[in-house]
This record gives sequence, C-alpha cells and structure tokens, in this order.
Amino acid sequence: MKTILTFKKQLLIIGVLLSLFCMAYGQYQPPPQTGDYRNTENVALVSAVVSENKVKWEMYDGANWVTAPHPLTYYQPAFTGNIYADHNMVVDADFTMAGNIYSPNAGTTLHVATGATFSLGPNSTFELRQMVVSQFAHFINHGTVTSKETGSRIALDSGPNMGEGGILENHGTVNIEGELFISTFGRVISKKGASITGPGKITTTYDGAGFIIANVGGYDEAIQLTGPHNVYRACFMFNGDEDQVTGSKLPVPLFYLIVNGGQKLTLSKTITVYPESDSGRNEPMVWVTSNSTLDVGTYEIKRQWNGTTEFILDSGSTIVTAHPQGISSEASYQGGPINQGSIQLDSVTYSSGANYIFSGTPGQRQYSGAFVTSNPDSEGKYHVNNIINLSDDMLLLDNGNFRPLRVDGGYQGNINTDSGIGEGYVEGQTLPVTLSYFNGYFNGFDSVVLQWETQTETNNLGFYVLRATELEPASAGVISDLIQAANTSQGATYYFEDKDLYEDGIYYYWLQDVSFSGLADLHGPILVQVTLGAGSNHVPDLPLTTSLVRNYPNPFNPSTQLEYYLEEGSDVAFEVYNLKGQKLDQFTLRHQDKGFHRYTWEPQLGSGIYLIKFTADGKSNIRKVVLTK
Repeated sequence: MKTILTFKKQLLIIGVLLSLFCMAYGQYQPPPQTGDYRNTENVALVSAVVSENKVKWEMYDGANWVTAPHPLTYYQPAFTGNIYADHNMVVDADFTMAGNIYSPNAGTTLHVATGATFSLGPNSTFELRQMVVSQFAHFINHGTVTSKETGSRIALDSGPNMGEGGILENHGTVNIEGELFISTFGRVISKKGASITGPGKITTTYDGAGFIIANVGGYDEAIQLTGPHNVYRACFMFNGDEDQVTGSKLPVPLFYLIVNGGQKLTLSKTITVYPESDSGRNEPMVWVTSNSTLDVGTYEIKRQWNGTTEFILDSGSTIVTAHPQGISSEASYQGGPINQGSIQLDSVTYSSGANYIFSGTPGQRQYSGAFVTSNPDSEGKYHVNNIINLSDDMLLLDNGNFRPLRVDGGYQGNINTDSGIGEGYVEGQTLPVTLSYFNGYFNGFDSVVLQWETQTETNNLGFYVLRATELEPASAGVISDLIQAANTSQGATYYFEDKDLYEDGIYYYWLQDVSFSGLADLHGPILVQVTLGAGSNHVPDLPLTTSLVRNYPNPFNPSTQLEYYLEEGSDVAFEVYNLKGQKLDQFTLRHQDKGFHRYTWEPQLGSGIYLIKFTADGKSNIRKVVLTK
C-alpha cells in the first residue's frame, strides 16, 4: 500500500514539473509560431525590449522563446503574429493587430491608454480576460473578441465631456461572459451588422454613457447580451446608411435621441426622456437632423417628469406620425409641457423647411395637431416644406388652434386648402399648376384658339403662351402678354387666340405658368395644323393626363356630367366624401376605353359641398362639387 502511495506522489510531482516546464518553454494552446510575442511581466507596447537587464518581450524563434529584437510598435502598420499576454499589457501608442491575442492567465488586463487607438483586424481574435479603455482612447474591433470567464470585463472609462471617455467601436463580434461597463461619457459605436453578444450584462453609470448605432435592427441588434441591461439615462444616436428601428429593448429613460444618418428611424416603443440639465451635455433632447426622418408611428416621445426637454426638427428633415392627435406645439398651461400628440416634451422646434407626413389609421380622421413652425413670414404665416396625408380620410386640421400653414414644396393626399370650409386649411406657396387639359384648334380662317383648364392653382401669378414651328421648346418664343391667373384652388378655364399667323404649316404651342416667387413650369406641347383661308377646323386635342377633368354644370341639381380622360383603358372608381372626410358613396365603371368620357351622376344626397375622388390606372385626383336643391 505504501508503495502505491509513493508511486502516486511521484506521478504528481512529475505532473507539476511538466507544467512548469511547459510554462518555461512556452508550450501554449494553440502552440506558438515563429515570430509570435509574449510578455514576461507587466509591460507597455513602447517600452524598451530590455530594461535593467530584465527581458520584457520575448519572441518565439520556432523552437524557443528568445529576447525580442524589437518592440511591437516596430511592426506597424500591422503586427501579423500572435501575442501571448502572460501579464498585463498597456497599449500606449496607436497599434493595429492582424494576428491573435491569447490570455492564458486569469485576471490579465489589456489597457488602452489615454490618447491611443488599438485596432483588431477582421481575421483576428482576442481572448479577453480584462480590458480597460481610458478617456480619449479608442478600441476598434473588426474581428472577434471572446471572453474567457464569467468574471471578464470590458470597462470604458469616463471622460471630462460628452464623447471623451473610452470608446469601443465594434465592426465585428464581441462575446461577453462577464460585464460591459460604460462610465460617464464612455461610448459604444456599433456599425451595421456588428453585435455584442453572450450571457454577460451591460452596466452604465447613471448619466452620460453614449451609443452610436448603425445597425438596421437598432439597439436590439447592436447589444444582444442576455444578461441584465442596467443602462441609465444614456445618449443614443442612430446614424445608419439605411432605414433603422430603435429596437424594443432600447433602455429608457434616455437623455439624448439623435437621428443623424440621412435615413429613416422608426420607433419600436414609446420613448421617455430624462429631464435634467447638465453643463457637459446641454439640455435633454430628441433631435432629427437635416435629411433624416423620424417615424414615430402611434408611439409617443414623453418626458419622465418635470424638467427641461426639447424636440428639434431640422430644416430638410421629416417627421412621420400615425398618432390620432398628430403633433402639437400647445402646452397644457403656461410654462407647462405639451401633453398631447406624438411629441410631449417641454418645448418643440419644428422647422419651416421640414416635411410633415401623417399616416393615420384608415377609416379614422387623423388630427394634424395645432403645431407652429419656425420663422413666420411678414404676414405672420407659418411655413412647411411639404405636408402629406397618407390616409384616404381627410386630414383634420385643428379648427380652434391650428395656424394656417403655407406650403413651400407641395402637399399630397386628402388635405383641405379652402379657407371657407370652416375648419383648418393649408395654403400652397409654390405648388405647380395642375392642368385638366390644354387644347388648341385652327378656327378655319386666320387664327388658332387655345383653351386650358386648371384643377388647382395656388400662388399662381399667371400664364405665358409659347409657339414654335419645331418640336423643341428651346426654339419657342413667347407670343402673349402675361395672362392673369384666377389663382383658385378650385381651378379655372382660360382662352387665348393667336392671330399672328402668316404661313401655312404645323405649329407647336406650350403653356408656361409662373408663380409669385418666380418659379416657372412648362406644359405641352400641343400640335395645330394651320391652313390659312381654307375654311377648315382642327379638332381640339383631348386632355393630356388621366384625370377627372371637370363636372358640368357645377353647382348642379339634380345631376351633373363627370368628364374624365384616360390615357389607357382601365376601370374607373369614384368615391364621394363630405367635408368631414366621411365616405358617403362609391361606384366603379368597368373596362373603360382610353379617351374622353362623360358619365351622368345623379346622387341621392342632400344639398351641400362634396369631394369626389377619381381613381384610374394608379392615378387619382379630387374635385369639389356643389349640389343645390
């Protein structure tokens, strides 16, 4: 028995000796290759290779570890070998790693020092124990980072101001068994397709941690840790190069939400903003920068409790809301917050150069909300670039508090533009004229008669007629004085006679409308055959586009002719609405041939003003009709 115990003891001693031998001669897993490095004590990258006759860096020569001929920084722009980090290592200079980093010993720390940038290549792996990124320091991961133990940790140190703490910029994959800890003004930058995964947790200090996210799936895609997400009052910027969502796990309350990628960010949940002022971070806010879009949907952006919070919509940006109350600038009481609509913060700045899209639930009229924009004009009118209603139901412009908006770009959808309707309205500022038709014919004697009708015209100064004998507008000359516009949203009919004709032939005519701001749009051409003294008439051209041209008579009782033109054969649908946007009637004419049509409509309705919507071949327009009984 004693012999057996002695034998086991000898085996144990041999095992220990073998372990020491392996450590002494660098028998790592995986085994080292020629050119690999290891540190023999705590060391910085730019430290001397030999200090006080003690070797700090060793290089594997294919058989043994020998004194390293150069510090690691010698091998830049990229070190292609592997590093066995037996001890703590400080990256105190910009350094790019194209090989792998192995950390055989528990507790080993890699420290990216202040001002340094450490980059891990796309085919590299880093076996992490502990990592600290100091203020003004930057760790860029293009490869794969894997933690070795549940006690592993990545710590992004605090900085003096926003964005000046330690930065983790992730292009690849980071797997965390332990913890990702972000101090005040530390920052995680997640690029499209990158992810931080694993069973670990994420923790921030109470204020100022930052996330810049380019992932299409937002926070949920960028931070996929299954452990607790202890993120408090953080700052988020979404800057992807394609449309993104915030993600349903986005930690709230937050401090900043900035949309900055030039694409659309869609909320996945209601957002709360922590209302606290701090000199290093300015005021809490949600900010949509120029050319970017925020789609709030039916969710809300709210403050958590009393304080100072702000929403900023830059010129050129867009807000989309499906909220039944739209958006508002109205505080519930003087000095109080806004408590209705999509944006319920303490103050809002809606740019006059921004775009406003309403996407309410079909079958329910959506309120625009009583909102005002920046920089009213000399008349006290507020402007928007574009206003769009995506619902078939008329947008309900708040009658009591709504300020009529002037549209500088355009408006689309079912939106009231008539100031006499008795509810809110918009005023087109530089909308192009929409023509129902532009026709011309030779009268058989000595002149050409031109006729045109507009569906709508807002901010229209008038028209000029141009003529040429070639099919090129550059060769055309103006042949009319300014023809004053009726400038009405209901459209008007115009007439011009060209009497300055002295030769037979084909003439081409264009119509140019000019806005008060000097913008011009060209319509046509139409062709007219002229034979002077021949006594023949030219049949007028038909309307040029698929549309409901007009109804005649208007007002009418009991019936009216709906005149419409089809560029191609198609079904034709009509829908009838009252001024509240309620659908009262609908009917469809099947298999209509291309060309001009008239349909006798005798509605079973009471006296009033109605809107009739025409749809054919994917095109639609709306005309106002008046029934008197």
